[in-house]
Amino acid sequence: MSTPISDRTERRPVPDRPRQAARAAACLVAMALLAGCGGGFLLDPGANAPTQVAVTQDLVVVTGPEGYCVDPTATRNSEDTGFVLLGNCAAIANSRRVVQPATPAVLTAAVAAPSGGGRLADSMADLDAFFRSEDGLRLISRAGDPASVTILETQIEGEVFLLHATDTSAGAIDGVQPDYWRAYLDIGNRLATLSVIALEDRALSREESLETLRGFVAAVRQANIPPALGSDPQAIPPVPAAPASLPGTDVPPEGRRLFNVGLIRRILG
Repeated sequence: MSTPISDRTERRPVPDRPRQAARAAACLVAMALLAGCGGGFLLDPGANAPTQVAVTQDLVVVTGPEGYCVDPTATRNSEDTGFVLLGNCAAIANSRRVVQPATPAVLTAAVAAPSGGGRLADSMADLDAFFRSEDGLRLISRAGDPASVTILETQIEGEVFLLHATDTSAGAIDGVQPDYWRAYLDIGNRLATLSVIALEDRALSREESLETLRGFVAAVRQANIPPALGSDPQAIPPVPAAPASLPGTDVPPEGRRLFNVGLIRRILG
């Protein structure tokens, strides 16, 4: 029987509003195949624990709060889009000596294809109504079923749209809660979707979820600030680019499963 994620984490640390809204909705539809996915990656027991990775041809950097590391086997990358999963650094490195997050959770980041149709920030006032509509609920449902999703709360913080929802559809990620907090924001001319999902046996309070999500947003934003004019490019350490595909398909030892590889390949492949 597989070891629950929570057990492994704790015991084995290892201006034209209608037009702008339409553009934002179109971009969100493109994101659905990434950010709305659930189910199945594999955790490589020998994997390193990188703290950041670059995805897409624009090299958008994804990094998380302290204690969260990138799972290399759960990263999908192409010139247009990218998907990154972050978890407990100690669990990913399979080492008790590696730093762990203050609040254990699963983080995901999805980066959409570039868009010339306007910024998400220009449509903030319309997003709450959109996500509560049948089309919006269908968009963020893993099964494409609006009845499976309930929007619990939304809020705007500057140019970031925050959404708290629950999804009861089949194919949910193993070992986590059915609800999640999610942030939508612009990174250059791309839309990024960052999510915080609580572990099944370690529920998060609203404050813990929001603090973790805000830290995630801040880390990604900071990592993608263009170098200051006049800075020496040679002095800026490069961020490793994610591979174009999963590094391997072998099933790891029992108890190391994080997500369903088949489902994610069907959604993103």
